[in-house]
Amino acid sequence: MTVDLMERAVAATTATIRGIRPDQYDLPTPCTEWNVRALLNHLVAANHLFSAWAAGEQPDMGVFGVDHLAGGEPAKAYEAATRAALDAFATPGATDRAAPLPSGGTGPRVVDMYLMEQVLHGWDLAAATGQDRDRDPEVTRAAYDSWYGRVPPEVRELGTVFGPEQPCPPDAAVADRLAAYLGRQVGHLC
Repeated sequence: MTVDLMERAVAATTATIRGIRPDQYDLPTPCTEWNVRALLNHLVAANHLFSAWAAGEQPDMGVFGVDHLAGGEPAKAYEAATRAALDAFATPGATDRAAPLPSGGTGPRVVDMYLMEQVLHGWDLAAATGQDRDRDPEVTRAAYDSWYGRVPPEVRELGTVFGPEQPCPPDAAVADRLAAYLGRQVGHLC
């Protein structure tokens, strides 16, 4: 997987974020613990986390307790955080690092997790706000190929990152199938 795919995933999610109106911030998302604004804030915070991982450092988990959107411009906050993450991924060795898992072990490369984070949460925001859920099908396919069939049951059982796989028609868009595999209810969207 290349930094180019990550940049394209970020571009797709940025387009979705730019399409969100302030009156949509309180809408629920398929990521049930967050509304649109909280998910936007999570995405910005997660980029700080991935910046550290890509640099081979331990991240400050306190980034999730900060309101990164206080300035009122979510797209600018997201773009600044993703620029830092993408710059970190461009350093030698960054795309080969293993990512820590909530279960305590290591899992896919940090770059695979980063791509999934951008694609899946971009999908969540698009689904919540009625936008295109698959802005870059090639990038979505890369995330799908990297993740489908590879989420360990012990990670799903934690209930913190991925939920149980949900039903989805086999002819649905790849973005919807990926979201369903990772625990999103998509039946009403397909």
